[in-house]
Amino acid sequence: MFDFKLCQVYFRDHFVPFAEASVSIANVAFLYGMGAFTGIRAHYNAADDQLYLFRPQDHFKRFRNACKLCMFNQFVQNYSSDRFVQVVVDLLKKNQIKQDAYLRVSAFVDEESIGVQWNGYKDSLAIFAFPLGDYIPTTGMKCKVSSWRRVDDNAIPARGKINGAYANTAFAKTEAVLAGYDEALVMDHNGHVVEGSAENFFIVRDGVLITPPVSDNILEGITRSTLLQVAKDAGIPTQERSIDRTELVYADEVILTGTGARVSPVTQVDHYTIGDGKVGPMATQLQKLYSDIVYGKIPQYKDWVTPVY
Repeated sequence: MFDFKLCQVYFRDHFVPFAEASVSIANVAFLYGMGAFTGIRAHYNAADDQLYLFRPQDHFKRFRNACKLCMFNQFVQNYSSDRFVQVVVDLLKKNQIKQDAYLRVSAFVDEESIGVQWNGYKDSLAIFAFPLGDYIPTTGMKCKVSSWRRVDDNAIPARGKINGAYANTAFAKTEAVLAGYDEALVMDHNGHVVEGSAENFFIVRDGVLITPPVSDNILEGITRSTLLQVAKDAGIPTQERSIDRTELVYADEVILTGTGARVSPVTQVDHYTIGDGKVGPMATQLQKLYSDIVYGKIPQYKDWVTPVY
């Protein structure tokens, strides 16, 4: 396993040692959470001796939209999709990484000041790689419906990964963990279940794969869109609609998804057992499909993976 602290990182438009990539305690992003990020997975296929980036162009598109929202003009003006992907590929090559890795990409207000606003500040880009296996359990986990509500789109938009919004995530996740659960499920102010603490969310009812629409204050997840497309290709019926809390109990399966989470089944919500308390057939099928896709094993989805070497 590589030590990310010994690696090269991309910081302020240059490749530098990890130890040289730092910001001041007076940095505006540090003081106020004024940044945006995305996480990209790289999967190493030992049989091919190849490291595959999963949907980096789609990550760029979502990340660029978040940067536009945050008025990060330096990134928006200076980074095309091609340049962005090349930087990520070069970073992995420079560090000779040949194992599963997670890349954290951050744009942030890069000035020292006291004052909260998006306009008038310069922004910078930072990218580093981190070794990462399962972010949350993938063999069946217990979730608690959180008392903390998801922030609304007109407060801190969830569709872009805004740094400061993850205080909301931390409250929900901490509450769940301290109560003895693995993860939290969060509701919006309308009482609809919308996400995990930091994952998109699906249920299965009567053979239909159901997930909240992007208008329900959720992240426009890359893994979420992947599973919707893969399910349709496999002939699995899908729906995008709001989900009520009681449907968690009625559901045959509950699944959390994300770049970090991948495809993670839920076998208990609060004190209710989901289905028969085991990982369900839909989750098992989607886990296998997703794994084969990201490791470059299915020709149909080769356009989604970018080889590094």
